[in-house]
Amino acid sequence: MEIREALTFDDVLLVPGASKILPSEVDTRTRVT
Repeated sequence: MEIREALTFDDVLLVPGASKILPSEVDTRTRVT
């Protein structure tokens, strides 16, 4: 597999906005191994 593009946290901007997802529909479980 050839990696063509890589992004770091400085390369990405997350902009807050409205969402139709309700808090009761969110799954925040994390699998730790």
